[in-house]
Amino acid sequence: MEKLKLVALSGVLISVMFVIGCAGEKEIDQEGLGVKAKFDQLEAAHKARIAILDDLEDKALAQLLGQAQSGNYYSVLDLVPFHMGPGQFEYAQPWLLRMEDYADIADLTDAYVQSLLAFSSYDHPPCMRYSDHHGFKLSQGFEFPFRHYLDFSQITFEDGRTIEIPEVANQQRETADVVYTGESFCFKAPFTAGDPQPLKVTGEFHADLPSDLLEFEFTADDVGKTAEQGGYFVTLLEFENGRYVIEVDAEEGTPMNFGNRDILAEAVDDHGNYIAWRATERAPTSRSQRIDEVLEDLFQRAEQGSLDEDEARSELEALRDTLHEEEGRKLFLGRAFNGIVDKARITLMVYTEESESVSHELELPVHNFPHPLKIDDGNLDALPVIPPTAPVYSTREEHRLPTVELDDALMQERIRMSQWHEKGEGLDPDREHSGQIGWFYPPVQSDLFMEKEDRAGALHVLGTFEFYDAQGERVEAREPRENESEVIAFEYKPGDRGVSVVYPRMFGRLDYSPERFTETPARVKGTLPMIVAPNLIKDSFAKDELPAGMTLNGNQLVVDYAVFEPREVEEVRDDRNERRNQIFVKDSQGYLVEIMKRTYFNHQPQRTPVDVYYFYGQPESVEIWYKGATTLVDYEFDFELVTNALQAQ
Repeated sequence: MEKLKLVALSGVLISVMFVIGCAGEKEIDQEGLGVKAKFDQLEAAHKARIAILDDLEDKALAQLLGQAQSGNYYSVLDLVPFHMGPGQFEYAQPWLLRMEDYADIADLTDAYVQSLLAFSSYDHPPCMRYSDHHGFKLSQGFEFPFRHYLDFSQITFEDGRTIEIPEVANQQRETADVVYTGESFCFKAPFTAGDPQPLKVTGEFHADLPSDLLEFEFTADDVGKTAEQGGYFVTLLEFENGRYVIEVDAEEGTPMNFGNRDILAEAVDDHGNYIAWRATERAPTSRSQRIDEVLEDLFQRAEQGSLDEDEARSELEALRDTLHEEEGRKLFLGRAFNGIVDKARITLMVYTEESESVSHELELPVHNFPHPLKIDDGNLDALPVIPPTAPVYSTREEHRLPTVELDDALMQERIRMSQWHEKGEGLDPDREHSGQIGWFYPPVQSDLFMEKEDRAGALHVLGTFEFYDAQGERVEAREPRENESEVIAFEYKPGDRGVSVVYPRMFGRLDYSPERFTETPARVKGTLPMIVAPNLIKDSFAKDELPAGMTLNGNQLVVDYAVFEPREVEEVRDDRNERRNQIFVKDSQGYLVEIMKRTYFNHQPQRTPVDVYYFYGQPESVEIWYKGATTLVDYEFDFELVTNALQAQ
């Protein structure tokens, strides 16, 4: 059988990146192949090379070339997501946001150590097969942003017995008595309330603190420019497609011991919102392309019988040494984001021999929550007391953003649209339409109550969509062709929870097929009536002026709905039902992070819930947020369509 034609992977990679396209440039694949077809072509080129190896008599050579080919092939695949344009919009908080909450790194470190807590309860579904849902969990108030490790070694019981627990930081998942699963530590043996209860967990915390934080900022106009601070040089190499690439170097004698988490590459959009990143590139695309060029030559010579293992190994090692010498000690870092980048923000966390190291021997008391707790007699005193810790402040967007809701002007300015389109043999046969358009809502305070399907609830009834060709003429669905039972040119699909994991800010999607119109549509115009909640209500009570049914005991807040009457509350059928009133606490500086919330039920005189909250810090006031009245706002859109490309604007 004739061998598959050998195709250079680097050429296919460029083609793949080209069809995927980029935001703003509106590139179109001239070959007319879909993204899936390009990936199929990339895979075929890889398989063609691997097939050559099966016929080689020199098995050592075949093994060497196979390892080199597979390694570079998967490196190429890893590069593809980085070069794709942003297909969705997702937002984030800056990694060092908590630096604003504390006086210095020492205070931040102390707050983190105080936030480490241990809880034992019967609310661990992963432990069902081991100990009837009984287990314990180690909790942290926030993720520590600097170099550190946590090592918990054992747990001590009330009778003095100790057992080892898995060293999760070292990838250990099981010991003789405990298994770690689903973020819970489960006792292997049955465990009852009559057994000696867990008393304390011991371990160690160690951190190295940066001696300096160097901040750099770039825009698209800075491509090719180098900025310097503290002996370090950051050069912006690329800036496009919702991504950017930098190179980090240092003057002679300045250390370059940066780990993968020591260089923060973040981005903000044109409204100052931080954008979530989706892909990272730590080697330039040219490296894989150069390796591929050498491999293509080696495979051709191997197939011709003019190459042995020693020659191949020598040439591959020479290429490796050349690349290493060219790159020197410079660090290459590229990052792609789920949005349109306005500014790149880079932070170098510098660690030197003078960097401070901090170590703490940990002895965490275990807070045991009884099961089951009956509160018919108001015996909430049976709940454990969690001693107050240092404050940990909320990073929820609803607590940090100034905007409650978008009005019509802000909608026109801030709602984003994205387009996906493929055609050709690579089109997924399960997809009814070759193109999709998605709408993405920016973060606002009302997100606390408004799911995207809430906003899109009436759009499939009230929304209007009109398509136009390149000359501005209206286009309609064409008549069915032979063997076509019907023609569906476009269909509007409101967002649903099943899509929310992939597209967290998408609240609706329009599926369409350009080939099913009388002319290829070049624009789509329409109106989306958006359901918005601009009338949030925020009732605030000082800790010594709480309403009836609400009690604050240190950092424990109890809300008894048999007594407390909120403005709005959904009927509570079970403890998973989310109420429309949301409760937060504050101190003089800001909103405090919730340690946990537990719901119990009072059966007398009727089954009413009692919510028990614990918070980090010392609450000084309680706030209750309500959704308030909603209304409709028309969002007018006029969107240019791009064929065969992923487009965002």
